[in-house]
Amino acid sequence: MNSIRRWLYRPKRTDTSLLAQFFYADEDLNLVAAELDSFDGRKDPERCSLLVNQLRTCQDRVLNIIQQIMEDAIPLQRASRDFRVKFPDDVIQENLSGQLWFGAECLAAGSSIMNREIESATMRPLARALTKNLDSLRSVLREQCLRNINQYTERIRESLVIFDKLFAEFELSYVSAMVPVKTMREYDMVQEITVLFSETVQRAVKLGHLSEEMINEYDPALMFTIPRLAIVW
Repeated sequence: MNSIRRWLYRPKRTDTSLLAQFFYADEDLNLVAAELDSFDGRKDPERCSLLVNQLRTCQDRVLNIIQQIMEDAIPLQRASRDFRVKFPDDVIQENLSGQLWFGAECLAAGSSIMNREIESATMRPLARALTKNLDSLRSVLREQCLRNINQYTERIRESLVIFDKLFAEFELSYVSAMVPVKTMREYDMVQEITVLFSETVQRAVKLGHLSEEMINEYDPALMFTIPRLAIVW
C-alpha cells in the first residue's frame, strides 16, 4: 500500500519546492547508504572511500535543505548560533553540516575521535539523541512529501524545533572537541580591541592626523598596528 501511495503521490523531480528537493535528496542519500551498508570495504578500499565521500556529500545536501526548510517554517524559533563567533575562522565551511552528521553517526555507533576519548564518551549520548531525532524528522518530512509539498504541519514544526536545538548543541560540543575555541575572556578581548581600533581611527580623522583617503590606501598590516599606537598615545 505504501509503495503504491509513494508511486502515485511522489513529487516531480522538476518541482522546486523545498519539500520536493528534500524528497529526492533524501532518496539519493538512502541509495548511497544502502550500497555502502552492503559493500565490503576490504575488497575494494578505493570504491569504499568513494562511497563514503558520496555519503557525506548527500548528507550535507539533505541538511542544507532542512536548514532552508527551518528558515521557512520556524524562522522565529531557530536555536541560537552565537557561539560560532568563538570558532576559528576556517571552521565554518559549506560542508560543515555534513561533517557534523557524519561525526554524530560515528560517535553514536561507538567510535571515538582520535585522541579525544573522554570528549567522545561525553558527547555520545547527545550524538545518539541527534541521529535518532534526525531519522524521525526525515521520516516525517518524507510522509509530508507524499501528502502536500506546500504545507508544514504542526508536527513538522515541532520536530524541526527539537532537531535545531539538538544540532546546535552538538555543533558546539563537537567543534570544541576538535579545535581550540575562544573562551569568553578571549572573545571579549577581541571585541575590546575592535572598539579601540574604531575609536582611535575616528579620533585620528577628527584631529586631522589621518584622512579617509589615507586609510583606504594603507596596507592592512599597517592598520593592525593602530590599536597598539592607541595604547601608547
